[in-house]
Amino acid sequence: MSIAVLEIRRSFRYNGIMLPDVPGFEPREVRDLYSAQYPELVSAEVEPGEVRDGVQEFNFRKAVGTKGAGVAPAGVQAEGGEAGPRLAALLATIQADEAGASGAQSKLSAALSRRSVLARSTAMSRFAQATLAKPHLDARPHRSAATSDMLAPVA
Repeated sequence: MSIAVLEIRRSFRYNGIMLPDVPGFEPREVRDLYSAQYPELVSAEVEPGEVRDGVQEFNFRKAVGTKGAGVAPAGVQAEGGEAGPRLAALLATIQADEAGASGAQSKLSAALSRRSVLARSTAMSRFAQATLAKPHLDARPHRSAATSDMLAPVA
């Protein structure tokens, strides 16, 4: 009974694409090499497969997940718990907007009706009108001349 030594060839697969083996590299190093062409391989996992017919296939699997999954943001109602103060304030704002009593709208109206704001806006309007009414002495029509090599040939 003799023992036969067979060379195992490696093949790499990513997203249905066969990637050629790089001799002398570990599977992680091959993944890092191909990450220049496929950036999502940077965080991929290397899954070795079974050896079949002298070929071992390695699969690169993308590490996909939801960032921050399972962690509830601050102020959000937990299961069976009560709503936090931030959520309650947000709910009150939304209900006020739906009822038509928008706090931002009324604050803007109040700010625009102040004397100091009215005086500044009137002064700015007068300045803009005076500036636009002045003739611009340095405004001359732009002339451009076409050179002969810019013109289309006449047939």
